[in-house]
Amino acid sequence: MRNHIDEVRRAIEFGSPSYVPMELVDVPHIYNAYGTLDAETVKAPEGAEDFDSAWVTYHWTFQDLGRNERGEPVRKDEWGCTQIVPNDTSVAYQVIERPTFNTLADVEAYPWPDPEGTNWFFESRKQLIEKYYPDRFICGLLDPAPFVVAFELFGYDGLLLNLYDRLDVVLAVFDKILQYQLALIPKFRAMGAHMVNVIDEVAGTSGMMFSPRLFRTHFKPMYDRLFSEIHRQGMYASLLLDGNLTEIMDDLAAMDLDQHLFVQANSTGLDTIADYFRGKRCLKVSVDMMRNLATGTPAEIEAEVDSIVRHFRTDRGGLVFEAMRWHRPEFAAERVRAQIQAMNRYR
Repeated sequence: MRNHIDEVRRAIEFGSPSYVPMELVDVPHIYNAYGTLDAETVKAPEGAEDFDSAWVTYHWTFQDLGRNERGEPVRKDEWGCTQIVPNDTSVAYQVIERPTFNTLADVEAYPWPDPEGTNWFFESRKQLIEKYYPDRFICGLLDPAPFVVAFELFGYDGLLLNLYDRLDVVLAVFDKILQYQLALIPKFRAMGAHMVNVIDEVAGTSGMMFSPRLFRTHFKPMYDRLFSEIHRQGMYASLLLDGNLTEIMDDLAAMDLDQHLFVQANSTGLDTIADYFRGKRCLKVSVDMMRNLATGTPAEIEAEVDSIVRHFRTDRGGLVFEAMRWHRPEFAAERVRAQIQAMNRYR
């Protein structure tokens, strides 16, 4: 019988785990795909039932606004943004209305949310963890993290322009987001999490969306504060940033992190990631969501898993697999199956 929690801890701490542990995204009773899926309908993908680590994500707290003329669900999140869940299932959600922040006075006057409004989520997940997964490592995820919330509040073009035109306003908004999310960290601990993974977006597949200098000066300290609070609460700290991170790898290496999660590792490059982190920091890695998991053959998926192991596993551990089926869009069953079969060869 596997000791799931111990095996994940040993992988993170380079304590020579017995195998490469697997984390599962699509956890029955818990995974709801940004509030677009009934978690009670979720089944673990075939072969992943004995996963070691459970993905448990806080997204938003919604007010239900009914449906639009196309029958699409309409909802308002705690940040004051109105979303629809499109009939197009290739998209998880779409923001159709957001606030306006032109001045510091706008930021100060805005009705920012109360973190206590999330208690329903953490209390309900605590009950589910105790009922179904008391023997599993629990990875709490903060998704959206500060940048994704800010993109929602400003829009992508709006935020990127304001980073240069109204940086003081942007930083004031980020401070409000950060204070809210710092207050969620103890709630993850009380829920039963062993780790908190921050999921954010600062890069595309070709590189950073904005100046690495801006990231280094203004936003790395924000992440450092989140990781410090995660550690203060007695949990492991992990980070996922999508895209090609080559320009800020030195900054990431300087962060006080226990693990990095990569779901688009090929954008940065497995060699680059290994040069920075192999044997130094645990890596949690999936088959690339933008490439082989989306379009690859089973043979290509198996080869990618083998390459992940060669690049990142050491004799002392340092690697955790990230397995997923996902939702909106859902990856093809044969690719999901190939991914899990390939990972299970190392388990």
